[in-house]
Amino acid sequence: MTNTEARRRRRRLSAALSVCGALLAGCSGASDGDGRSRPEGTGASASGSATAAVAASPQSGEPGAGAADARFTADPARLPGNRSAALELLRAVVAGPDGYGPGYERRTPYESDPADRPVLGTDCVWRQEALPGDVLGSLTRYSRLPAADGRGEVRTAATVTVHRTAAQADWEIADTLEQALRCPDQQLRATERISGLNSVGSGYGSNGNTSADDYLTEIGTYADPALGAKATHYVWSQARLGPVTLAVAVQGGAGYQLNDLLVIPARAIATMETKVRTRLGARR
Repeated sequence: MTNTEARRRRRRLSAALSVCGALLAGCSGASDGDGRSRPEGTGASASGSATAAVAASPQSGEPGAGAADARFTADPARLPGNRSAALELLRAVVAGPDGYGPGYERRTPYESDPADRPVLGTDCVWRQEALPGDVLGSLTRYSRLPAADGRGEVRTAATVTVHRTAAQADWEIADTLEQALRCPDQQLRATERISGLNSVGSGYGSNGNTSADDYLTEIGTYADPALGAKATHYVWSQARLGPVTLAVAVQGGAGYQLNDLLVIPARAIATMETKVRTRLGARR
């Protein structure tokens, strides 16, 4: 990694954590022991919350000093033009265990079917459906940090989705912010539910975001009676670079504080952003 790339990555991680800080400041009870969460493996098409309606509007403010070179500009000649090219990009950039830090390993299954993506139905139940025409590809990789030192297992899901245009990717972000307004409670699988979601969205130049076109962070409560009575913290973050969206979901194990978990998606998204910039960004 060059010095310039390293500086950009540090800025992206710092920006992501600034968004996380804004989220914590705006969510009453966000760090309570019975934390809040969202569905594991739902990828880029995950839900927002009622509080996100305000955050959806771009905030005033300019990028910080030295941030101008961090704004992403895609090279049209390098963007995927078909699903085969999109899948090649996805396999190269979606975070696996090495995107999170030491100790992480693959889960089973490790990858989703790139021909499908999760969709929240009108009945507020998540289902896998075939990709729509505006999406060239979507891939999720599942990793975990095994239980150790008296704390439970942490599970992660990193999803990258490639749209045909930046405008279509932007619409995905808007849809993410709207979903919890119509579905405050959501059903995942047979026994899994999420509730109490809170989120913050930051356009480029707001809340410390000097990297991605858009950045969202969400916290909530994830509950599955099959795993025990106690709910766990859940964190989900999503960024957009042109026509590409990057998302990471983290289901925290017992014994983890919310602040411990907020760093995990920020780090993984920063890693994926670097890879997208290297492959698709305009050469300077």
